[in-house]
Amino acid sequence: MKTVEITYRYQGDATTLRERPADAAAALRRMDDGSRAFSDLFSGLVTGSGTAQRVVQINPRELGLLADAAAAPPQRPYAAVLGCADARVPVELIFNEGPNDLFVVRVAGNTLGDDVRGSLNYALEHLDDSIKLVVVLGHSGCGAVTAAVDVFLSAAGYLSLAAEHAIRGLVDRLQVVVQVSSRRMRRSTVLT
Repeated sequence: MKTVEITYRYQGDATTLRERPADAAAALRRMDDGSRAFSDLFSGLVTGSGTAQRVVQINPRELGLLADAAAAPPQRPYAAVLGCADARVPVELIFNEGPNDLFVVRVAGNTLGDDVRGSLNYALEHLDDSIKLVVVLGHSGCGAVTAAVDVFLSAAGYLSLAAEHAIRGLVDRLQVVVQVSSRRMRRSTVLT
């Protein structure tokens, strides 16, 4: 079985700041490359052998670790990512990024409630000189989406959520997506 090592490394104050992408296309390429590199680490995990390594260089300035740092370092992410709160989807890790590279907002099912919109608006309004791209990151096996689909398929299941206001709010917001997807699937089935 192959061993995978992912290391975040900083070397005193000698590490230089990683260059930021100049535009949305460059930001998307960097994220695609990072995702591909992460995926490649795990290829042949069960049948392979040896150690696959990934080292992400970190500048201590990005973490405010230098002794001369009087204040918190400025935020300078190159992308804002709306991701699911699912603990199995470590956003910075899967894109091969470190601290201060991505502005990540996580919420179950990627729903756009007021807090999420407010966070993304903050990033776009106050970090607009560094943000080049906004990404909505979905994943398979999402419990929130599964719950919304289950309610759509069997409305009686909604009753069990009656007293769980927070979960019901997520499922309610996802119903729009589930219903639109259902209509599109029905329409494409009729056309084929």
